[in-house]
Amino acid sequence: MTEYTALAQRHAVAIIAIVLFVVPAIAACAWAWVARGKPASRSMVAVSALAMVALGTAVFVGIAMRIAHGTAFSSADQRLLDAVRDGTPAFIAQWFARLTHLGDPWFLTLLCALMCAALILTRRFGLAVYFAAVTSAGGLLNQALKAVMRRDRPTGSTVPLPESFAFPSGHTFGSIVCYGMCAYVLLRLAPTRRDPLIVALVCFIVLAIGTSRLVIGVHFPGDVIGGFASGGAWLAACIGVAELARRRSRTLSD
Repeated sequence: MTEYTALAQRHAVAIIAIVLFVVPAIAACAWAWVARGKPASRSMVAVSALAMVALGTAVFVGIAMRIAHGTAFSSADQRLLDAVRDGTPAFIAQWFARLTHLGDPWFLTLLCALMCAALILTRRFGLAVYFAAVTSAGGLLNQALKAVMRRDRPTGSTVPLPESFAFPSGHTFGSIVCYGMCAYVLLRLAPTRRDPLIVALVCFIVLAIGTSRLVIGVHFPGDVIGGFASGGAWLAACIGVAELARRRSRTLSD
C-alpha cells in the first residue's frame, strides 16, 4: 500500500488529468460509436441497464463490506487521501474548492428545477414528473445509505467538514444522477452531432466534482467511488426503465 500512496503523491496531477480528460474523451468516442449503429432493441436496453446496475451495486457492496469489517480499509483510505491531497499544488486545490460547489445540494436542486420547468414549458409533463421523481428519490436513497453506513469523515480537511456521514459521497451521488438525467433529456429530445460533446462535458463535470471531494479532503477515495457506483446504478436503472417504457409505447402505437 505504501508504494501506491507514494505513486499517488508523486503523480497526483497526472492522475487527476487522466481522470478528468481521458475518461470523458473515451466516453464521448464510445457514445459516437454506439450512435452510429442501429437503435438498440428493448432486450438490449434491458440487458445493458441490468449490467450497469449489477456492476454499480457490486462495487458499492464490496466497498461497504470492507468498511464494515474493520479499520484496515479506512486506514488505507486515509493514507491514499493524504497522498492525493499532499501531491496536489495549492492553486489546483483552490480551483477544486470552487468547482465542488457545482455538486452542492442547493445547486443541484436549482438545476433540476430549471430542467423540470423547461420540460413543462415544452409540454413534456410526463418526463418532467419522472425527472423530478428520479432526482428526488435519488437524494433520499443517498441519505438512507449514509444513515446505514454511518462512516465518519476523514481527518485533515482544508475546509470545514459537513455534518453528514461520509459514505457514499452525496456530492458524487447527486452529481451523477442530476447531471446524468440532464444529459439523458438533452440526448433524447434534441439529438445533434454535438451529442458526444454533451456526453464528454457531463462526464468531466461529474468526475471533477468527485475529484474535488478528495482534493479538499472531505471524503475518502472509497466514499467517492461508492458515490459513483451507487449513483450510477440508480441512474442506469431509471434510464433503463424510461427507455423500456418509451419503446413499449412506441411499439403499441405502431
